[in-house]
Amino acid sequence: MGKFREAIDSSNAKKIITFLLTFVFIVGILITSLVTKKYDLSEGEIAKFDIKAAREVKDVLKTREKEIQAEESVGEQYNKNLEIKKQALEEINNLFFQVAKLLESELDENAKIDALKKQFHMNLSEEDTRTLVSLNKEQLALLKKNVVDIMEKVLDYDIREDSEEDIKKAQDTIDVKFNAAKLPKTLRELGKSIGYSEVKPNFFYDEEKTNQLKAEARKTVQPIMIKKGQTVIKEGEPVTARDLIILKDLGLLDNEDNKYIYIAIIVLVLFILFIQWFYLYKYYREIYKDTSKLILISILTCLSVLFARTLNVVSPFLIPLACVPMLFTLLINHKISLNLNIINCILISAVVQFNIEITLLAILNSILGAIALKKLQQRNDILYSSLFIGSMNVVLTFTVGFLLSNNVFEVMKKTGFSFVASVLAAVLTIGFLPFFESTFDIVTTIKLLELSNPNHPVQKMLLLEAPGTYHHSVLVANLAEVAAEQVGGNPVLARVSAYYHDIGKIKRPMFFKENQIGKDNPHDKINPNLSTLIITSHVKDGLEIAKEHKLPKVIQDAIEQHHGTSLVKYFYITAKNTSEKPEEVKEEDFRYLGPIPESKEIAILMLADSIEAAVRSISEPTKGKIEEMVNNIIKARLNEGQLDNCDLTLKDLDKIRKAFLKALSGIYHQRIEYPTENIAIKKQKENDE
Repeated sequence: MGKFREAIDSSNAKKIITFLLTFVFIVGILITSLVTKKYDLSEGEIAKFDIKAAREVKDVLKTREKEIQAEESVGEQYNKNLEIKKQALEEINNLFFQVAKLLESELDENAKIDALKKQFHMNLSEEDTRTLVSLNKEQLALLKKNVVDIMEKVLDYDIREDSEEDIKKAQDTIDVKFNAAKLPKTLRELGKSIGYSEVKPNFFYDEEKTNQLKAEARKTVQPIMIKKGQTVIKEGEPVTARDLIILKDLGLLDNEDNKYIYIAIIVLVLFILFIQWFYLYKYYREIYKDTSKLILISILTCLSVLFARTLNVVSPFLIPLACVPMLFTLLINHKISLNLNIINCILISAVVQFNIEITLLAILNSILGAIALKKLQQRNDILYSSLFIGSMNVVLTFTVGFLLSNNVFEVMKKTGFSFVASVLAAVLTIGFLPFFESTFDIVTTIKLLELSNPNHPVQKMLLLEAPGTYHHSVLVANLAEVAAEQVGGNPVLARVSAYYHDIGKIKRPMFFKENQIGKDNPHDKINPNLSTLIITSHVKDGLEIAKEHKLPKVIQDAIEQHHGTSLVKYFYITAKNTSEKPEEVKEEDFRYLGPIPESKEIAILMLADSIEAAVRSISEPTKGKIEEMVNNIIKARLNEGQLDNCDLTLKDLDKIRKAFLKALSGIYHQRIEYPTENIAIKKQKENDE
């Protein structure tokens, strides 16, 4: 049982549970949106209510009817065989050539007829053959010329196979041509018979070409579609076979198995969640390892789908598409917001049945929601950003609306809804933000801006109880902010951390030099060890005050780490100088407990805190003295290992140094000059305090 609990409590188990819960929630939402109600209907039954198409689907029967009409409009295709004419003319010429040879022979008439029949198989009667072999040379030449001339033209006709009509047309032409020829009747009739015998089909049916053209005709047919929202069956009308086919294709019949829709939804959601989690694992490993951040991201993803499903009931254009991208930007960061929410657009599109207008709006809002709040300065910026996004939504909805429809009223209504949705997104973002901040202990820029308010109870207490420390914190904040901007840190976090880093001095303000008036110093009356304990305890006291006033953990970290494990040098040197056994004085007893800074902002705060006090200690400041002091302190902190755990490079430290030098000229005040280790103990004491 104990091992089971340990497994459940482990990070991987929590990730698996988070993934499964997110998966089940989103699948459930998509099922309610994409899987529609089913009906138990039969052909001829009277419909008791209207049934509309939940999505676009092809009307199979009407489309098939249209395809059949297109096929029927394609006539049968034929190919002409030119060899038929060539062969026929060759036979005619050969016939007259052989007859001419027979006329020159000494054979009797019957022998000539028999010889001619053996060589040629024309449909010539006995009488026609006898007449042919009885002609003289002049008659034979005249007949040949007329037969060849007439058949040259007749054989160009298209004579389809199995077409008596085409054969009759060719024969009629032969009759007309020979009747018009200036020939004796005997030759005319003989010419007709020869011509008739050579009339043969030359135009043959091409099945392959016919089928190809019919297939092409089918492809040109635009499918008849049942549009989404179109009434398929009207109340009071009988259900037809066509209606049942359409309902089947829509998946609206009770006897139809919709398992493929469920499989598609499951695969789609798994695919989207896998991409999101893999992206975090690959490029934001720290966030992936932070289970609370993964839970937050999953909740926001579910929230985007839930908003889409609920508001889609009224109008998809009322969905506050910018809300979740803005929450992502404020609670996580703008890069993750941009990438994850563009991926989420697929889920939102599925919820609205892949409405192209909403899909485009979702993509636009994902982009603008991420970049519009990249640099937030005040809470009202959320509203201003939403108004900007709303104006962009109006432009997109208006233009795309008129590209898809000419219904002016409908387009204007959608445009108005899209603007209202942006305002609703701002309201929801402002409303949800405090809940997520407190639940997941996330410090957003807005929370930091609220903490920077001088009227915050802790700040008012610091101003009243330790005004010198308050003033010092403001100066440190200015230094930290400009330096953080130069190295890609969070300038607002650096500034606010500086405001609160010394709040522990509220408990014993007079033990710190900046709050002392005149020359009265309580440290003169106590030993160095006790003084060190009092000085270093302002870190612990600050943490107690921070927890009491529920300051965010990042501010508590700044309070705890801003001195790192640095040495309280003045009292350490004093102890060594006044001790009878200096070698027994240990540095560990005079160091802050740490830990050392673990972020850019806290490391910058440490440097700004030390440098601000040190520069103000220079009695006659010059540019050279200030630069030397800044260089020495940065170098000392680096050599002491105080910057080992923060993400700062040597190049970053050089940028920070330049930023400090630029800002210091206007904010330092004269103080006693910073001393060396073995002299000016009193001056060192002031700086340590």
